[in-house]
Amino acid sequence: MPLPPSGIYKITNLKNGKVYVGQSENIFVRQKQHWGALKHNSHTNKDMQRDYNHQKGRGFRWDVIEFCSIKKLNEREKYWIAHYRTYINDPGNCGYNVTRGGDG
Repeated sequence: MPLPPSGIYKITNLKNGKVYVGQSENIFVRQKQHWGALKHNSHTNKDMQRDYNHQKGRGFRWDVIEFCSIKKLNEREKYWIAHYRTYINDPGNCGYNVTRGGDG
């Protein structure tokens, strides 16, 4: 039986352009977890939850950035967070990430 797809994904707020980058060993299960938490007002990322609530759940998009091996997840997540400048403490940030990634 094949392994579920692991990789890096992003959630984009289409209204303000802010992006969240994440990783998962099963990217499509993780997608369901994010949407479920947002829908039930229980997402751990309070900034993204606030924007989601304000927009009444509309205007967010999920994209797979890349599929990669589980061994590469931390490295690739760090790369994409830096690429999209999504770490909230970086100057000129445009995202929701509260870490620079690679936390597993």
